[in-house]
Formats: sequence, C-alpha cells, structure tokens
Amino acid sequence: MKPAFFFLLLFCASGLFSCSGNKTEDNLDSEDRAFIEQLGILQKNETIELFETNGGWKGIKTAGSFITGDRIAYYWIEDGEKEIHSAFFHNEIDSITCTDLHTKLTYASCLTVYKTNGDNFKVYLDVDSTRLQTFYNKALDNWAKYRTNK
Repeated sequence: MKPAFFFLLLFCASGLFSCSGNKTEDNLDSEDRAFIEQLGILQKNETIELFETNGGWKGIKTAGSFITGDRIAYYWIEDGEKEIHSAFFHNEIDSITCTDLHTKLTYASCLTVYKTNGDNFKVYLDVDSTRLQTFYNKALDNWAKYRTNK
C-alpha cells in the first residue's frame, strides 16, 4: 500500500469516528435549541454563549452543558432517566469551583455550582483545559456582573 493512500485512508476513517460532530455554541441549530427549551432550562429570550455536549454518539440528546447571560445549566438523559440542573447567576449561585480532569481517560472535568439554598450540582465538560477555563471564566464573569450590580 502506498504511503499517500494509507494516510488518506487513515484521515477519512478518523473523520468517521472522531468527535468532530460535537455540538458547541457555534453549531447549534433551531432543533437543538428547541430540544433544550423543552427541558425547561432555556427561555426563548436567552442566548447560549457557551455550549458543550459530552453525550457520546447520541450527543445533544443525551447530555449538555451551557452558559447564557442569565444561567449555567447541565443535563443528562439516559434510559428514560433525566438529571437536569440550572442556576441563575443573579440570585441562586453562592460560588463556583473548577475541577480539571482532562488528563484522566475515564473522567470529565467539571464546574461545581454551589447554590444559595445549600444544594450544588456539577456541570460536566469533556474538553481540554483551555476550553474548561473558557467555561469557568465565562461563568465567573456572568456571575460577577450580577454581584456588582446588587
């Protein structure tokens, strides 16, 4: 087999099995948005600033994490079970921490959102450390806007 053909074959195969189809804020379509709205954690007037899915082959229909100007949210749906979390920056968040696990093969990094009522939830992000930091900084920036305006 000629080397050029081998690399072309490898490139094509990697495209079929890669995660390049993952949804981010840049490629969500109206059907994706309608799905998230149906979950009750996104209003029509909210703009998704950051979005990631770690839902594997089923993508956005299984799991997603996002930030809008008003909230941070995470959902996971599998085998009829749902885990859906959301917190508004202006009145529900006490603090946010970041755990970077991108080097661990079987774990996803996460932001932990501590709510003013004592509850907390994790926003799972199976991303590299740069993208994780982007999410963390955006969450802190959006939260700070409300804290300084009180």
